[in-house]
Amino acid sequence: MPTVLITGANRGIGLEFARQYAADGWEVLAANRTPFKPMDIVELGPGARELRYDGLNEASVADVATRLRGHAIDVAIMNAGIDDGKELAPEEIDEAHWQRMMLTNTWAPFRLATLIEENLKAGEKKTLVEISSLAASNGTYAGKRHFTYRASKAALNQLWRSLAMEWKPWGCICLALRPGREQTRMLDNAGGPTPEESVSAMRQVVENATSEQSGMHINYDGTSVPW
Repeated sequence: MPTVLITGANRGIGLEFARQYAADGWEVLAANRTPFKPMDIVELGPGARELRYDGLNEASVADVATRLRGHAIDVAIMNAGIDDGKELAPEEIDEAHWQRMMLTNTWAPFRLATLIEENLKAGEKKTLVEISSLAASNGTYAGKRHFTYRASKAALNQLWRSLAMEWKPWGCICLALRPGREQTRMLDNAGGPTPEESVSAMRQVVENATSEQSGMHINYDGTSVPW
């Protein structure tokens, strides 16, 4: 049974990843700060295991790493992150806002990734994924505001590029995946993929990924995102 680790698997894209991998017979390790809703964990079935995980609490992160010791992981998906929705002007950004965004979106996934290196080495697919955003792209994104969110995701992409180089000798494939602007009630975006379509497409990217793609920023449809 292949194994996938997913952070922030209790809702949104993370939950959809968990559902699809569980439906295909994978063991799902769900590292969540907030517990699953009872109906969601039942739906995932006996192959799902939930781990309490707070990426900004070092004791919690270390505990997860300890619980996973000796457990091979084929695919790790660092999905947990925040976009607080505050379209702050440059002069409105304070240190607390900056630290929260950068620590949650950049430091936390990187820190956990470094602690599960041996787990990934023991897995067959050896694939490490971070959920990025078009906002991380210096070449194509033209939106205003979201200064700290953009900075946090761009920095995360750079860390993944560095890990791709660092872990290349043992065959790790590090991918920065953009899920697209999914259709949701909040966004009322009829033109983008549904969460189900986005996750299904990203899973295909992960399944077919090659070492040459390691360190790249890739769209859910498999195309490269300039950054």
